[in-house]
Amino acid sequence: MSDDKLRQELLYMVRLTTKYDFTRMEVVEGILRLENERRILDSVFGKRFKARIFDIAAGVATDENCVICGQHAQNQVICQHCLDTIGGSNYAQSKIKVEEKPAKVNLRFIGKTCLVVLLSVILCIQIWILSLAQSIPDRNPSVAATVSSFDLTPVSNEEEALAQLQLDFPAEDGYEISFGRMDSDYVGRFLLEKGDCCLDIEEKLTDDERYDYFFKEDVYVFYISQIQQYSARIGVAEVNSAGAILIMGKFNDGRRTDSFYKYR
Repeated sequence: MSDDKLRQELLYMVRLTTKYDFTRMEVVEGILRLENERRILDSVFGKRFKARIFDIAAGVATDENCVICGQHAQNQVICQHCLDTIGGSNYAQSKIKVEEKPAKVNLRFIGKTCLVVLLSVILCIQIWILSLAQSIPDRNPSVAATVSSFDLTPVSNEEEALAQLQLDFPAEDGYEISFGRMDSDYVGRFLLEKGDCCLDIEEKLTDDERYDYFFKEDVYVFYISQIQQYSARIGVAEVNSAGAILIMGKFNDGRRTDSFYKYR
């Protein structure tokens, strides 16, 4: 990767970090969709950045280290030192001057007629953007969540739970799985039908059903990622002792990524 390409990528990451709220999943998904089209974040720093902002949006605990230098980052993504250094660099300042210069030159020579035309064009663009935003649900329809084709296999430790996940997310397909922690989750979630969204079901439970559903059991929590040149799939998996699996993240064909789905 050329030095200029890396500088461009680092400046892009700094601008995104200072401009957007990464706790909002819709914001992060929009950034990743644009990234898949423009392919700016190709370096190791860019891949860390994509994985980090998705973890933040998904509510996954992070080490809060800067994805560029490794020091503590108050915003969990890029530390203030890197923000100041990259944002104040000669490269960044030259980019700002290039972006500002055409506007100053054009405004100097624009007449009343040109100004009216320009404003009309801006109005048309705004109307187009508004119509596009309103059509997003139709452009991205919800489809059935993906599910595992494997049968339940009981597990008794972290290694056995990992082996079951690797059946669905094999390393040869580019998946990386890392153990996160032992935790607990509701028993009822692991008894749902494959493809069911836990939150959708929980909203409809009767008082009697809630009594049994919301008992907790120990689970193994894993992080799964598949970062390729044109796409990034990142999520969290929970496995209980019966071998049932819940998935949250970019593994359910465009459905909600901020809630668990019964996968196996």
